[in-house]
Amino acid sequence: MDISASITKQTGQANNVNTLAFCVDENYLPYALFAAEQFITLHPELPCDICICLPDISKVPQRFQGKGIRFIELSINGIDSLPVGRLSLAAYYRLFLPQVFNEVYKYIIYLDADTFVNKAFYNDLLTHIETLPADFCVAAATDIMELKFRSSFKEKRSIVDDYVESYHQSNHVYRNSGVLVFNTENYVKEDVLSRVFNYAIDNADSLQCHDQSALNRVLLDDIALLPFDFNWQINRLTYKFTEVVDPYIIHFISNNKPWRTDNKYTTKYQTYYKDFLLANFPEITVDIATMLNQRRKSPKYNNPIREFISREWQHLKSTSSDKIMTISGFEKIKDKYDIRETLIDTPFLVSDNRNNAAKKPN
Repeated sequence: MDISASITKQTGQANNVNTLAFCVDENYLPYALFAAEQFITLHPELPCDICICLPDISKVPQRFQGKGIRFIELSINGIDSLPVGRLSLAAYYRLFLPQVFNEVYKYIIYLDADTFVNKAFYNDLLTHIETLPADFCVAAATDIMELKFRSSFKEKRSIVDDYVESYHQSNHVYRNSGVLVFNTENYVKEDVLSRVFNYAIDNADSLQCHDQSALNRVLLDDIALLPFDFNWQINRLTYKFTEVVDPYIIHFISNNKPWRTDNKYTTKYQTYYKDFLLANFPEITVDIATMLNQRRKSPKYNNPIREFISREWQHLKSTSSDKIMTISGFEKIKDKYDIRETLIDTPFLVSDNRNNAAKKPN
């Protein structure tokens, strides 16, 4: 397999033993910068380097130069045939980070650009990492699909349930790749990059979640476990518990982006992104719309009748759910799916010596 990665341009130099890293294209660069600035604000004495990797370093606005962020232009070859869906090929760049930074950084903490740094996390994350087996290559938190599968939340069985269960047959807990910790030396020594990309290319037609699927399939039990509050994936099962748990990193999964979608998952965070974009990227027109209006602008189905039924049914389910919450009183039904009980146990580990907030009250 002929794949390679090289640094073609970079700013700054390595000053610390570890780094916080992002991999983005031009479209997601503003949101990586937003998260990077959050990290800097919450960690005034920077405990690690910050690297933003992208295909074209010229896209970085001059005003962000010299702010304690290293910008790394990467040239990646051999992956053009891989599926990306709504993503870009830059989504696969994260898998090259240990190769690119071999003998530079011991640990690489990778964040997706659609993450929100809710509070200082570096010291607690490093404390957790030091408890992991010395030979771990990658650490990641459990995926939100596992929370649905393990809680009492029941709907009609879907392809997602079958997908998660297929990993259970190999005694594997499916992980989310939005927050990763790479042990650089072990990752390179175990040749994880080639193994993952060989699998990805051989199984390109069945990569439901692209590089995330390939990483899970290849490493299986070899992925170390991060507590879920380092990758708090916000959706209908978790959003009501966000303030209670007070996670370190909030991850806006699926279409729930605060700079794009107006819903109960994003409302609280929209102002932060709007203010940042207005101050730093005034050329970006912020168009935050409800899912209903987004569907009206960009239909999911070509058949207008199917689209109308699907769109209006989804809208009805969403609004009805919110009304039931209001009428019934949230306190009475907020844990009807046993989310708290599920979160405090393996593989989520939200409640531990650092954070007991997810436990049921007396």
